Amino acid sequence: MTYGQPHYGYEARAKKSKTWLWITLTLVLVLIAGSVAFTGFVTPGFFKTKADTTSRATPEQLSQSFVNGVAENRASQLWCAIRSKRSYAFEQLMGASEGAQLSTPAHQRAAQEYSAAFTTGGQTVGIAMIPGEGGWCVRDAKVGGEPEPLPSVETRPAPRPDVKTGEEAGTKFVDAINERDIPAALSVLCEKVPDTTRDGVQQIIHGEARYTVAKTDVLTTAKQTILHLDGLIDGVQAPGRVETSDDGDGGPCVSSFAPDSD
Repeated sequence: MTYGQPHYGYEARAKKSKTWLWITLTLVLVLIAGSVAFTGFVTPGFFKTKADTTSRATPEQLSQSFVNGVAENRASQLWCAIRSKRSYAFEQLMGASEGAQLSTPAHQRAAQEYSAAFTTGGQTVGIAMIPGEGGWCVRDAKVGGEPEPLPSVETRPAPRPDVKTGEEAGTKFVDAINERDIPAALSVLCEKVPDTTRDGVQQIIHGEARYTVAKTDVLTTAKQTILHLDGLIDGVQAPGRVETSDDGDGGPCVSSFAPDSD
């Protein structure tokens, strides 16, 4: 055995530095975190708290839900089943609006009616709220101010009045429209009028209409009377037409109502 000879074998390789690996991993994690934060809080915003657009147990909840819904164009489920005609036109405005903020909190205007107001797209919009199925609902929306309250939210027809002529029945009907009295208006409708007519009468009353009888035609042979109306529907000039059946069951009754045409 010879001593002192050099020892041959594998030399330990120098360990490579992992510094750049950690720097790269850190940069990747930062980029991922930034991307998640952007998509979560900006778009599509899944980290954001969604605004409440469904609560309507109280007028206060409904008014805020409606404003939130307008801001997101999601207020359709908050309307009453029968509501004002102008509220449908408001939905088109709502779709083009920019945000919405409550400006006047819910406050009572009548026995079973509350109002509130908000601003959207540089305009003030008032809403009227009444009890409905499953909570409160919005029956009217008016640009420029709060809607006038109804004297009653009752929708059951009043007892049929004792009228002798078609002209008398038509006049009572027009008076009920002007007084915004839903039970009185429905009480002089014929029993067989379509549901669309009954709903249309209520739509007009939920808004703000005012009629005067301009001319009356009594068609004796046809047993019919036609009342030609001059009117304002939500501030817009419009004619109207009421037709009666003068030999209806229970006496003369209103068989047809055209709220904005003659």
